[in-house]
Amino acid sequence: MTHPTLRAIQCPLVALALLATGSAALAQERYPSKPIRVIVPFPAGTAPDVMARYWGDRVSRQLQQPVLVENKAGASTIVGTQAVAAAPADGYTLLYTASGTVTINPFVYKKLPYQAQDLVPVTRMLSIPLVISVSSQSPYKTVADLIKDAKARPGSVSYASYGVGTVPHMSMAYFANSAGLKLNHVPYRDGGVTDLIAGRVDVAFSPIADVLQHIRSGKIRPLAVSSAHRLESLPQVPTVAEAFPGFEGDSWHGLFALKGTPQSVIEVLGNVSRQIAASDDYRRFLAEQGLVPVGGSSADFVQTIGAESVRWAKVVKDNDITLE
Repeated sequence: MTHPTLRAIQCPLVALALLATGSAALAQERYPSKPIRVIVPFPAGTAPDVMARYWGDRVSRQLQQPVLVENKAGASTIVGTQAVAAAPADGYTLLYTASGTVTINPFVYKKLPYQAQDLVPVTRMLSIPLVISVSSQSPYKTVADLIKDAKARPGSVSYASYGVGTVPHMSMAYFANSAGLKLNHVPYRDGGVTDLIAGRVDVAFSPIADVLQHIRSGKIRPLAVSSAHRLESLPQVPTVAEAFPGFEGDSWHGLFALKGTPQSVIEVLGNVSRQIAASDDYRRFLAEQGLVPVGGSSADFVQTIGAESVRWAKVVKDNDITLE
């Protein structure tokens, strides 16, 4: 039996212990309690950088903490992604990147300093349709025209891209495989739109933001889009899937945390990101560039990455695409 005096001492101590435990739990649950760093593995001024800063500004307002965007470009997003992978898994260092980081790089590169499994998909913020485009002076009026000429002159029809292993390269390789074509790949640091307009390269499978203004001005003719459905921004342009069912080659931007990040933090980031993606302001901002808002859950994002990884792994294998 506990002595009354001892009980009198123990009760306040127990109360203090419970209070301390509760305070610690509250402290752990409170996120964010300091600035959040978002690494963008692309140069300043590029589309991922612009969109990450848009996201960061809205998140900062909602969560009442600064969001600091840091550009770490290089080696097809590998430099920036490696920096994130080396950070603590506490939700204060995040990755805002494009699809190739997790759906193409693991299959194209023989060695990577990170594993896709090291990253936790939080939210897919937007989809980037690609457009099979030619100069307005091109003889190709339709995808069928392009296919017919490419089959008549194997290896002679040239296409531009941002380089080996980029989504435009992979999407055109996927298209060529689907149509049974042999095309001549010409990589450009800037994607080759200037040479496309001038007719120095025959065709490109370009991100819509690269070509939409030129389509509207009449300098570029769109032949088809990579999305599963026709686009609001180009409703008259057919999808590649209309000719080759099941074809889909969009890119996207998404937010990632590190494996081991508390689930409560993932939920906070996911909720605020989905609110941004659903906002009218965000949708208007994307519509100007032909981009498509997505949002969705972490589970949705995981499913998308899994499906795309299967697709691009096959394209890599079928075309023997490798990088050191």
